[in-house]
Amino acid sequence: MINRLLDIKKILGKTSSSFLFGPRGAGKTLLCQNFIQDLPLTFTIDLLQQNTYNRYVRQPGRFRQEIERAVKPSQILTVFIDEIQKLPLLLDEVHSLIESHKKKIRFILTGSSARKLKRGGANLLAGRAWVLNLHPLTHREGPFDLDKALQFGTLPGVFLDDEQPARSLKAYVETYLKEEIRQEALVRHVEGFIRFLEIAGQMNAEPLNYSRIARDCGTSAPTIQEYVSILADTMVAFSIPAWTHSIRKQLRQSPKLYFFDCGVLNAIRGELAVELSPKTFRYGRLFETWLVQEIIRLNDYQETDYKFFYWRTNSGLEVDLILQKSFQTAPVAIEIKSNEAPEEKDLRALLAFQSENPEASLVCLCRTPHPYQLKGIDILPWAQGLESIFPRNTGNAGS
Repeated sequence: MINRLLDIKKILGKTSSSFLFGPRGAGKTLLCQNFIQDLPLTFTIDLLQQNTYNRYVRQPGRFRQEIERAVKPSQILTVFIDEIQKLPLLLDEVHSLIESHKKKIRFILTGSSARKLKRGGANLLAGRAWVLNLHPLTHREGPFDLDKALQFGTLPGVFLDDEQPARSLKAYVETYLKEEIRQEALVRHVEGFIRFLEIAGQMNAEPLNYSRIARDCGTSAPTIQEYVSILADTMVAFSIPAWTHSIRKQLRQSPKLYFFDCGVLNAIRGELAVELSPKTFRYGRLFETWLVQEIIRLNDYQETDYKFFYWRTNSGLEVDLILQKSFQTAPVAIEIKSNEAPEEKDLRALLAFQSENPEASLVCLCRTPHPYQLKGIDILPWAQGLESIFPRNTGNAGS
């Protein structure tokens, strides 16, 4: 069993409630099951089970009756509700139960989509439940194979156990990204969304050009913006905004889009069977995507509170990632290169960024076996670079 970096036992203690969000397949259910298995008093509700879902839809009052019957005066009841976005109306009762049984009941609520909760005006418990995020595996969670992560991603069921990862990833795209989004009525025209998904896969790690994508999809730019928000709300993709503190006027201010997992991205692009070679542009783009994902995940787990940007000039120079905690703190500029020996010409963007931001720390993360310096820039093996930004045994992450 893999020990996940998100230690919910340490974070929640004995009485705190939580929303645990994460993409489908990230391991939320297993993490919660492991958490509650040693607790003395628990109650589990799986809203993915159709009969359970139907029972509470027909008789929503039954939920409160069952929970109150399970409450004991001498023990804390932990209620685990899996995929709460399936039935947001239960959250009003959750809120009421927390208030009426203080210190006697707490809830662990998982979800793979915040969209139905936000759009439906669901009761998000007004701070009575902490919001936590679970991601696919990081390189710190068990044995790690970089090329496998780039080709098949790090969803636990695919990366750890699956003998046919390509088949599983194709099924993930077909049954979840297409069918489930349709079933939850997140889009009116499913065919248009599927076409958008394919084009968005080709735009991974690039600034979003809504007008161009709209032309390719045969729809409007506002519709494309709505589709992008669906990917974000269902945790299938995320965007990184452009750095806005620049003296220069940048060519593009649009955010860059990244999919949450390289394996899912390759499935969307139809490239699961394409050979992965370090000498190709595809390898470099996947390496960048994976490292950006890794940095986002570690920032979440260790609660380091970095905000993320990218920087691009009107001459085409680009720094892949800018990390900054606030306007008052010095930024960390990160260039990501998939080769083993970046040269001075590979670092022009970092030097240009430094000319406008002399207080910035400059780092190049790559596949070099040993660290070195060029023009005052630290060229680091990617694992060592991540260690310097996110030292272990800090925050709430595991060791």
